[in-house]
This record gives sequence, C-alpha cells and structure tokens, in this order.
Amino acid sequence: MFKIRYKSHHDVEAVISNLVKPERATKEDFLKIMNSKNEKKQLGIYFHTPYCDKICSFCNMNRKQLDNDLEEYTEYLCNEIIKNGQYEFVKTSEVDVVFFGGGTPTIFKASQLERILKTLRENFVFAKEYEMTFETTLHNLSLDKVEILNKYGVNRISVGIQTFSDRGRKYLNRTYDKTYAVKRLKEIKEKFNGLICIDIIYNYPNQTDEEILEDVTLLSEIGVASASFYSLMVQEGSKISADRDKKEEDIFVYDIKRDEEIHNLFYEKALEKGYKLLEFTKITDGRDKYMYIRNNNALKNLLPIGTGAGGRIENIGCYNFNKDMSFYSRSTELQRRLSTISGMMQFDKFSLEKLRECCTEKAYGKAINILKEYEKEGYIEIKDNYVIYLTKGIFWGNSMSAKLIEEIFSDM
Repeated sequence: MFKIRYKSHHDVEAVISNLVKPERATKEDFLKIMNSKNEKKQLGIYFHTPYCDKICSFCNMNRKQLDNDLEEYTEYLCNEIIKNGQYEFVKTSEVDVVFFGGGTPTIFKASQLERILKTLRENFVFAKEYEMTFETTLHNLSLDKVEILNKYGVNRISVGIQTFSDRGRKYLNRTYDKTYAVKRLKEIKEKFNGLICIDIIYNYPNQTDEEILEDVTLLSEIGVASASFYSLMVQEGSKISADRDKKEEDIFVYDIKRDEEIHNLFYEKALEKGYKLLEFTKITDGRDKYMYIRNNNALKNLLPIGTGAGGRIENIGCYNFNKDMSFYSRSTELQRRLSTISGMMQFDKFSLEKLRECCTEKAYGKAINILKEYEKEGYIEIKDNYVIYLTKGIFWGNSMSAKLIEEIFSDM
C-alpha cells in the first residue's frame, strides 16, 4: 500500500511543509507576543546543547565534538534564561515542560549544570505538575550530576543506550560493554529520583532476533519507565553514511521486510513484559507520560533557548541558527490543522471527533474512507469512535499519516 516507510513524525512534517509553506515572520512579530500576557499560561522550554564528547556513528544532529570547557556556552545559556524571564509572556506563564536536548546536555561540568538549573528556577515559574527531561549518555552522567538533577527537580532522563548487544554497541560507537552498561544504568536508577527512559535502535547490520529480544528483556529487568525504539536511519553526515559511501565492510543495507520483523519482535516482546504503546516509537510501563512530545504534537508553546534550538510561541515559530541569528515563521491556519492531525495520529489511538474538528466536511468524509481502507488491510481497528492501531499499523503509522494528509489536503 505504501511506496516508502516514513520512520519519524519529522518525515510527516516534511510532507506537510511541501504541501503548505509557512509565512515569513520577523523578530518584531515574535517580540510582540513575548511582550504580551500569556492568556493560556502554558509554556514549555527547549534547551539545546550542540556538543558531545563522543560522536555516535549514526548521528547527524546539530552537534560537534567538545573542544573546550563550555564555560562560554554556560554563561550564554544563563544570560538567555535571565533575558527571556523578563518578558511579560514568561512572567504570566507556568512552565509545564522543560527539555534539555542535544548533543549531550549532561556534558557540562557539575558546577555549570547547577548554575544553569539554578538560573532557570530563579527566572521561571513552574506549574504544580511539570516534566523536566535531560537527554544523556551513561558515561558522562556522574553521580554528582545526578544529585544536582535531583536538587533542582529534574524528574525524567532519557539515556541513549541504543542497544545492550556488545556487537551492536561497537557498531554504533557506544561507550562501555553490555555488562558495564547494565551496571551503570542500575546505579543511576538507584540514585535518581525521577523516571529513567532509554533509547533503543533496531535493525542495525546483521542484528539477530536474540539481540533485539535481549534488549527488551534487559530494559524490563532494569525497570526503565519507557523506551523509544527507532529503526536505524542512515543520515547524511553520519559516520555510517560515510562508510557506506566508501563501500566499507559491514555497511548498512536497508531491508524493509527485516525491518518490520525486528520491529514486531521488539514490540510484541515488550507487551509480554507489561509495557504498552505510548506513541509510534515509544513503549511505556504507564509511568512515563512524555508530556514534551504530547505538547509538541498539540502545537503548544515551546520557548527555544540555545544554539540550534527550535520552538514556537503562539503561531510564531523560532529557530536559533546561532547566538546572533534566528529565523522566524508564522504558521497558517491550514498548516496548524494538518500538523494537529499528524500529531494526534502519533499515539496508540485517536478520536474521530478530534479529527472531524480539524477537517472540512468533505475532507473528513475522504479521511473516513481512507481509514476504512486501512482497517480492511489490518492496520487499524475503528471502535467506539476511536482509531486504534494494530501492530502492522504501528510499523507503518507515519506512512499512514502522511498518505491521509496528502489525500485530504486539496479538500481542507
């Protein structure tokens, strides 16, 4: 049914961007909102740290290998926090989500990490219920840094495990072997007050059934709250891409049938272990709600801070190219409705009523026909006015979302 498997919601957003372009906006447009009252009070913050002390072989993210002590970048982030905290929009907001991404945001020294978090707490008001996440690796999350995360109310960390397999860890350029990785993860879990979440990459070259099943078994035994699971994506600019271009041995050759086999093995084993689907690429034991991605998919406010950070305030998008230059755009009503549809389709199920609210009557009728076709092919089940994904539909979910949006676009 599908010519290509889209592996990420970013792929669907790219489809939307090709269908409808955002309008240009200016810094003045952005500041006009920032200098006004936040009537909804909701605010999220995304911090970007474009540095790593070790580059993963699969990564092409906005990052570079560390070559200094990050003191200048620490000072920059603290100044940006103070500056943004003075805007009326922020003063009338309650922060419900904070996400420190990268790069590797735990690459800062413990003292630098404390300065950043202390400055954040002094300049922003947090909601009673909030989620604050740090992405991290095992090797640079020391126990003194864990204490600082606890001290300032960080309640969720996302650890880039990728795989526990020794062979897979070597291929993906991870630090530590399986035995030590498990030991470190357990140690961090014992000391950290919040949720431990991990990333898993599947379908790397010659991955066996035993290796993927062991990943599920170990994450379950350790007791992680959730695990993101991604099919290996070979991005331009990554080491794997360069090796493939040089035709080195053990290069990655994508086989979609094998991709689906391993995906389903992982997912079905996770269900046996008591996990359930949170969204297309994440399982949870019920504790992790992943408010950050829920907010993003619902197009809620997200203030970007740091080089390489992107977000949105109301209908103005902002991307910080560097310390001195940002790009601004204004979402059109059509773009917001299509992105809302894409966002609601990311989770284990979605409401047909919510879908109807985003569509014209003609577009909704066409969408229902497409969904019935998906149901006939075994991707979904339509029950009690909800669309519920089956295993086949979870694997093809982003492709299903992209196709539906492309089909109904002309009637929106």
